[in-house]
Amino acid sequence: MNGKLRLTALWTVLFTLMLSIPQTQAQDPKYSRMLEDLVDGKYERVLFRAIGFTEKESTKKDPEPYAYMARAYLLIHQSDDPALTESYPKALKESLKYCTKFIKKDKEMEYVPDLLDFIEDLRAETIAAADTEMDAEKYTRAKSLYSYLSKLDETDPSAYIMLGLANYYARSTRDATENWQAAMQLMGSMTGRIPASEESELYRDEPLTESMEALLKTGIIRASEQLDADGERTQAIELLENGLPLFEGDRSFMVTYGAIVG
Repeated sequence: MNGKLRLTALWTVLFTLMLSIPQTQAQDPKYSRMLEDLVDGKYERVLFRAIGFTEKESTKKDPEPYAYMARAYLLIHQSDDPALTESYPKALKESLKYCTKFIKKDKEMEYVPDLLDFIEDLRAETIAAADTEMDAEKYTRAKSLYSYLSKLDETDPSAYIMLGLANYYARSTRDATENWQAAMQLMGSMTGRIPASEESELYRDEPLTESMEALLKTGIIRASEQLDADGERTQAIELLENGLPLFEGDRSFMVTYGAIVG
């Protein structure tokens, strides 16, 4: 690639990144330098700069540095550089940790809406990692990841469905039941079965993201099939009935629904 084309590509990436950053961040010199480092692939420098801001009295309450740390760690996790990924083996968890801090510090929700694409990307990576842990029967690790999903969005029913399944496999049946009850309440609020209540925080009035919807369907199917196989058909039917208004007509869901509910 010649110099002109490389410069054009760089500015394309920079422009894309700037669109996904709240304008207050893009205009602030102390934060825009971290944006430039992200574009240049200097992720460790981003971490170094950001941690400094989180330790300064004047900026430690700002959401922005935590967002930059979360983004840098995710890019490290996704990097093709083996030396970099080897140096940061827990980059995905670090990204989740700082993203949840970012969300908590953004009390007025000024920045989160501008980073929804990043959060969805992080969610998809987390789902993939958690699925690997489930397949390996490392349920404690899977629970940790699904718990982070519920912190990324406390009204995500798919996070509670899968957290419940991980707890069920780990023989924490009481926790599993509580997780599934939370998921069903959220699904009920989405379909209108459970009306909004000021007394309940478990209410969702927004559509599911693509990754949430896919995980929720898969989770209901897996959980209900396992419960049915274990002789817990009543609980399996309850999960399926709650999911029916959301997935009626979906072939894989209806196959399981027909086999268990009839």
